[in-house]
Amino acid sequence: MPTAVLSARSDAGGGLLSVVLDVDPALARAYTAPGQYVEVITHADRGYFVLAGPVGRTPWELLVKNAGGVADALASLPLGSTVDLAGPMGAGFDLAHVAARPVVVAVVGSALAVARPVVAARIAEGAARSTFLFLGLRAPTDLPIAAEVSAWSEQGVTVVLCLSRGELDHHPEILPRATRAVGYVQDALARAVDAGAVPPGALVLVAGPDAMLAAMRAYATAHSAANPSAAPIEILTNV
Repeated sequence: MPTAVLSARSDAGGGLLSVVLDVDPALARAYTAPGQYVEVITHADRGYFVLAGPVGRTPWELLVKNAGGVADALASLPLGSTVDLAGPMGAGFDLAHVAARPVVVAVVGSALAVARPVVAARIAEGAARSTFLFLGLRAPTDLPIAAEVSAWSEQGVTVVLCLSRGELDHHPEILPRATRAVGYVQDALARAVDAGAVPPGALVLVAGPDAMLAAMRAYATAHSAANPSAAPIEILTNV
């Protein structure tokens, strides 16, 4: 079974840790698409984590919420410890398939790990202004990797903070270029599509709870039925 060395750990903000795993270059090359994930296995537990770093490269980075199980181990094991791995798993997102289209990345909390390599690739391709990030948080202060998300916004990515607590006017210094919306990601995205703020035919890459995915698929179906002459909204997941 492949192994990795826990080489670094830092606060990513929003209650998340950035955990860095050194892996063999041959294993790193098996990471071929954003959205793929790995199973981390310790002597006591195992858990799944999306790869949050550049595709095909070592080390690997995970955004980990310390919520028990193997996440606790990744938060507390001494640096230099070895963990077992399975994967990478899942098809991820084929960025060649999305190159010529407007892309929405819709994620909640630690699933921001999915957005990271997708958004970085879109910026590198010159497609920042046709890239939209809808990020579900309780409040602005829960924003992880804030400096990176701010840099994406400054480079032209449209960032929408979807705030379940409705704190639209709290902490205006956090991501001042972003749009703020009240409610869940799926509802904010539906409103944006209906208002024309998201272009027709957008491809929506989703990572989050099953209820969010089901709501987005239901909306896409209803939108297509109500607008038969418009380009459809396509929903994709990383599994």
